Amino acid sequence: MKFLIVILFALASAREEGLKSILQSSTKTLELYKKFKGEQHLQFSLAEEGLRFRLFKLNAHFVASENDVKGETAHFALNMFSTMAEAEKQSYFGLNVTGHENDERPAEDLLTRRGSVPSEKLWTNEGKVTPMKNQGSCGSCWTYGAVGGLETRYAIKSGVLRNFAEQEYLDCVYEGQKNGCDGGWPDHCYLYSGSVGRLAPTSSYYYTGSDSYCKSSFKSDGLVAAKITDSISVGASESQNIAALAEGALSMAFEATTRFQSYSGGILTDNTCLYSANHAVTGVGYTPEYILIKNSWGSAWGDKGFVKLSRGYPAACELFSYSSYPILTATGVQDFGSDAATDYNPKDSNDGDTKPCENTVSESMCKDYQDSFNYCKYDWFVEDYCRKFCNKCDGDGGCASGTVLCDDGVCRHEHMC
Repeated sequence: MKFLIVILFALASAREEGLKSILQSSTKTLELYKKFKGEQHLQFSLAEEGLRFRLFKLNAHFVASENDVKGETAHFALNMFSTMAEAEKQSYFGLNVTGHENDERPAEDLLTRRGSVPSEKLWTNEGKVTPMKNQGSCGSCWTYGAVGGLETRYAIKSGVLRNFAEQEYLDCVYEGQKNGCDGGWPDHCYLYSGSVGRLAPTSSYYYTGSDSYCKSSFKSDGLVAAKITDSISVGASESQNIAALAEGALSMAFEATTRFQSYSGGILTDNTCLYSANHAVTGVGYTPEYILIKNSWGSAWGDKGFVKLSRGYPAACELFSYSSYPILTATGVQDFGSDAATDYNPKDSNDGDTKPCENTVSESMCKDYQDSFNYCKYDWFVEDYCRKFCNKCDGDGGCASGTVLCDDGVCRHEHMC
C-alpha cells in the first residue's frame, strides 16, 4: 500500500508539473505547438508563424500559471483562443453596451413577488435547454443570449422545447442599420419579435455565421403556443438574478476576460475584470456554489460549452448588471414535437482536482494507453504525463456522477456505452 501511495504521489506531481516542464524546453514547446495546430486544424502562412508561435507560448504559460494557483477551483486549458491576437478575439464576443444603462434602473422585484426561491434549479436537468451552439467568428453573442433566455421560458410556457433561430435576429433586427456581426443588444431581439410577432425555428432558418438580408417572410414561425409581448429587466444583484433564474433562463452579459477564455472546467471565480461587459450569454440555472452559464463557443470550449461561475463575490464581472428575459403570452394554439435537449448534466462534471477523462483527451491520443488512474487535469497537451492515464477511469467506476465505465474503458452515460 505504501508503494502504491508513492506511485500516486509521483503521478500527481508529474501531472502538476507537466505543462510547465514542457515549456522549459524550446524543442518540446515547438512539438506541443505543432500538435496543437493539428488538433485545432490550424494552418498559418510562413509570414505569420512567428507571431502565432509567440501567442501560443504566451497563452501556454498563462494556462500553466493559472492551473498552478493553490486553491484554484477552476481548470484552464489551451483552446481556440490560444493563437489569436486580442483584436481577433473580439469577433467571438459581440455585446454592444453603448447607450444602454445597466439594470440599476427600476426592475421587477422578483424576491418580493416570489417570497422564496429553491436552493437549486438546473434547467439543463429538466430537458428545457437546447444543445450547445457555436456563434463562430461573428460577433453575434447578443442573439444567442436572447434566444437562450427565450427557449427555456417557451418550453416552460408551452411544454415544447423549441430550438429558435439566432440567424433571424442576426439578419433582421438591425437590417439596413448595421452588420449584426459587429455586435448588438439582446433586448433588441425581444423588441423585434414583439413587433413582428414571430421567430423562426433553427430547422427553418439555420445559422450561417454572417449577416445577410432578412428572410423572415420566407421562413416558418416557431412561436406557435406563445408570443413575446414584452421583456423584463432583472434587478442588478445576485439575489434578484437567482430569483429570476428560478423561474426560467436569463439573457445575461458580463466581461469575458482572459481567464474566462481559457476556462475548461470547475467553478470559476474571476477577479481580473475591468468592469467592461463585452459578451452575452444565457443563465440556465444555479446551485448554492455556482451559476450555470450556457456559452455560444461550441462544446469544445469550457465544460462542454458551459461554465460554472462562482456565487457570492462582488461585481462578478458585471454578470448581474444586464440580465433580462422575455414575457410570453399564450396564443391558445398547441405546439407539438419538441426539439432535442442538451444531454449535459453539470453534476456529471468533476469540480475537484481532476476532470472526467472523456472530457479531456481525445480517444486517438489515448487508445494505446490503458490504465486505471484518472489524471487528466490538463487536457491532451500534457500527453507526456497524462495520456497513458486517460482511457480508463478510476477503480470500480471512478466515473463522474451519472456516468459508468463502458467496455471500451471510457466513462460515458450508460445509454452511450
